[in-house]
Amino acid sequence: MCCNCCSVRQQKIWVFSLGGLILAFGIFLATAWPFVYRPWLRSIMPLSPGSFIYKRWVTTPVPLYSSIYLFNWTNPEDLDTVGVKPNFEQLGPYVFSDFKVKEDLVWQQPEVTYYGKRTWHFLPEKSNGSLEDVVVAPHFVSLTAASYSRRFRRILRKVMNFALNREGGDSKMTHTTGEWLFDGYYESLLDFVEQLHSPLLPIYSSNFSWFYERNNSKTAEGNFTVHTGRGDLSQLGDIMLWKGENHTGFYPGECGKVNGSTGELWSPDRRWDQPTTIFLPDAARFLNLFPKENLTIDGVDVWRYESTNRTLDNGQLSPDTKCFCLENRECPRNGVLDYGPPAFNGPFYMSHPHFYLTDEMYRENTTGLRPNASEHGMHVIMEPTLGIPLDLRGQLMISVRVQRDEAIDFFQNVSYDHYAPLFTMRMHGELDEDLTKLLKLALGAPLIGQFIGIGLILLGIIIILTGVFVTKNQKWYHQHREPEESSRNAKLADK
Repeated sequence: MCCNCCSVRQQKIWVFSLGGLILAFGIFLATAWPFVYRPWLRSIMPLSPGSFIYKRWVTTPVPLYSSIYLFNWTNPEDLDTVGVKPNFEQLGPYVFSDFKVKEDLVWQQPEVTYYGKRTWHFLPEKSNGSLEDVVVAPHFVSLTAASYSRRFRRILRKVMNFALNREGGDSKMTHTTGEWLFDGYYESLLDFVEQLHSPLLPIYSSNFSWFYERNNSKTAEGNFTVHTGRGDLSQLGDIMLWKGENHTGFYPGECGKVNGSTGELWSPDRRWDQPTTIFLPDAARFLNLFPKENLTIDGVDVWRYESTNRTLDNGQLSPDTKCFCLENRECPRNGVLDYGPPAFNGPFYMSHPHFYLTDEMYRENTTGLRPNASEHGMHVIMEPTLGIPLDLRGQLMISVRVQRDEAIDFFQNVSYDHYAPLFTMRMHGELDEDLTKLLKLALGAPLIGQFIGIGLILLGIIIILTGVFVTKNQKWYHQHREPEESSRNAKLADK
């Protein structure tokens, strides 16, 4: 604005208009901004191509690490020795970076279907051990065959015993960490079963490892269909279908229902009495974590969810989980799940590491396991308003049951029936500094807007009061010159 070019009237218009606009905008921010901001924020939360959260969802948004612990059986030679219990030594962690990208996305709002391609890289600097470490474990292939044969008559069990002796069965197996985890190893007993081509024994490879052919694979976990939140933000991130089905088929009723989140996308506006549900495709089931406490981390108010004795329940505490107990299979006690259905109906079990939060019975016939609440629990630390996890740790242990079996030579003299730990898989991730700052900004925006509004109100009032003061004291620029110029112009006109 050029004061030399403006009349007093124009100056007043500029000052009072500017002050009034600033005042009005300040009043809007101070009073209405929180009510405008929240619907706007909710409007950008649904998932869609190019949406605000799309880039943070389609690839791993935070550094994720998979830490794997293997259990080394230190005294396999004493399996049949009375008075000497099997001893297991935990090795690791063997730490891998865990990067995931969604591929082959098919959008049918309010749902999207995708495959998740996971890539692991070994991180020796974060690990305690190398991929060349030698690990001894019970021969769970022979144990599975022995368990499978118990449903048959004695003559067929003798045939199974003959096959195990002839085709490479044993009571133990020894391989390197790399072979156990991703590289795989040749298993003669699997080769024998594969060549049978039996629909009852769907084995399609003679090689085995816990994560065989999973690295850089997009099909290993199957495809997922999740809710995008469009039309109902309370369902944002919920799994609707897994492998095209809404039921796993491994457990009956509600226990087999595809339910929960994959752990990558969570619904906002959570309630304190609402557990956090995570679906585990490898286990073909969901787990519940329950609210534990309110915390403040880096200035953000969060809720901490933890696993409890209800997380891995089989109906002993919660009647609605009774369906995890299957007919014709012994139902485990609280804290241990029957992992057999998704693992060829073998004698496999799932629990917290070191049988934490389980019955003492699962540890009584082994040595070397030391459950610890701070080390072996699961948790999610989440900001409940937006449903953003700041920290998560999920971990489960797989074990195999070793039983005396008089029909199988390798196990007919087992001194102690026991549950042998095989490995623990732990996933851990934390929100990085940049995303934490973005979260703080999103949460603080309503208050920031109100403070800015109050500042603008004060600025607008100051401008208006200044205009009133200048008008009252006739201090506008050129205000005294204008009458003189008018008089001079009038005299010149008279002449």
